[in-house]
Amino acid sequence: MEVKMAQQDQQNRSSTKVNDDDESTVSSPSLVLVSSIIDQHHNNLQQIQSKLKELLQHQVVLREGLHSENERFKEAETTFNLPALFQEVGKYNHKLSHLKAEMTSITERTARLKRRASRLQQQQQQKALDKEQQRARLADQEKHLIARPTWDTHNQPS
Repeated sequence: MEVKMAQQDQQNRSSTKVNDDDESTVSSPSLVLVSSIIDQHHNNLQQIQSKLKELLQHQVVLREGLHSENERFKEAETTFNLPALFQEVGKYNHKLSHLKAEMTSITERTARLKRRASRLQQQQQQKALDKEQQRARLADQEKHLIARPTWDTHNQPS
């Protein structure tokens, strides 16, 4: 790219030299106009050339960075045996999901057992209360059934 720019620059200079030799055929105002156009394009080409150099420098930096990252990945792959590690991670991930499902199942069963135990405890308490009330009723009935002697105070000898 730079070589082409340099060649074009040399051609432009040689063409202006040819034009200098042929001053008799080209008028002075037209020579000024042509030289200003050439200068303007020359300035634009220099700006483009500087931007291209900058772009090439950035490209070199990116290429070197990419190369170093590739080297790091290759080194990591050989050092840590990544495919085997990824298989192991998959296996442990499966085990983890299985354990989570089992823990959820255990939690649900525990909650059901707690509800059942609470319900059974309430039933036992209700049975005990019913028995106590039944005993109290039986005791009251027995009190009423016991014969009491009545003392007749009107028929006593005096």
